[in-house]
Amino acid sequence: MLEKKGTERELISALANNETKAFESLYLLYGRKLLVFVNGYLNSKDDAEEIVQEVFVKLWKKRAELETHDSLKGYLFTIAYNAIKKRFLKIKREQDLKQNYALEYMHDSGETVSEETYSEVIRQIDSIVEQMPEKRKQVFQLCKKEGLSISEAANYLNISEKTVKNQMTSAYQTIREQLKANLHVLLVLNLFYL
Repeated sequence: MLEKKGTERELISALANNETKAFESLYLLYGRKLLVFVNGYLNSKDDAEEIVQEVFVKLWKKRAELETHDSLKGYLFTIAYNAIKKRFLKIKREQDLKQNYALEYMHDSGETVSEETYSEVIRQIDSIVEQMPEKRKQVFQLCKKEGLSISEAANYLNISEKTVKNQMTSAYQTIREQLKANLHVLLVLNLFYL
């Protein structure tokens, strides 16, 4: 059994041999540093924890390919940095898509939707989603807030794609039912969120 204070090279070698203690030691060695690094960019502890988790999942999956002469610290921070860039690109794509829909709608209809209206719709939807059953809430947030595809959400939650689709359909139905009294809100909802 490997002691916690083993060198990085020994830990990499042990990890390549599927030793979970080595994995735990590497997490203790670099997990907190990665969290601080990622949170410095994203300013969100939840998002930072998610990315650090992704980094260590990738480390475990690639454990057999690691070389003892490589810098593990550099490897882990590179994975984290790439995940941060990917997160920013996803946010930008979502914002661009919403803006394009808004411009297209306003051009075609002559109507405008204020930022305050949009923010209020998002607050209402978030409130409705918070009251959903846990699995449905989780599926909705992964697909709509995190931008995961149906198959990615299914893999992440270890459930079938059909279950994800059913949960999304139920989530949409719940949101529409609770917002049906306000047609303007439903319009904004369909344009920008769903």
